[in-house]
Amino acid sequence: MSTLVKIKAELEANAQPINDSEEGLQAFREIWALAREEGRRQQESVNAGLQQDIQTLARENERLEGEATASANQASELQKAKLNAESALDDVKRQLARSQESLIQANKETQAALEKFATEQAAHQGTHQELKRAIEKAHGLELDLVRSRALLDAQSGQSGAPAVVSPTAARGKSPKNG
Repeated sequence: MSTLVKIKAELEANAQPINDSEEGLQAFREIWALAREEGRRQQESVNAGLQQDIQTLARENERLEGEATASANQASELQKAKLNAESALDDVKRQLARSQESLIQANKETQAALEKFATEQAAHQGTHQELKRAIEKAHGLELDLVRSRALLDAQSGQSGAPAVVSPTAARGKSPKNG
């Protein structure tokens, strides 16, 4: 096409209206019409190819936009999940701090209770020793009482058998003779 345009330009520049033959002009017009028709077909072919490329690119663009939207939605969901996880982590941290404070307080209270227990155990140990000595003394007094009664019975000449004194009698209750 560009060659024909050059030829036409040369012919027009060199052409003299008087020398142009009707046959030459007719041949030129036919060639020019064919060239234009061929150029139009080539242009339509190129346009059709470009239209197909545009449609293919449009479909690809829609697919990519869909993927981008899906990715954006997924990113949004992940962001929400991250915020929820961070919030839950903060809650757990606060709960852990409260639990640690409670544990520290419980340890202090346990230590105080153990110290009180040790003090009371020591006091109880002393009371237990005093009670043990009192029981031993009571047994000694009970034995003395039984001996004294046996001696009294023997001296008073009551029966030939010694009087039986029960432990309850020795503790201050009425004596029972057996």
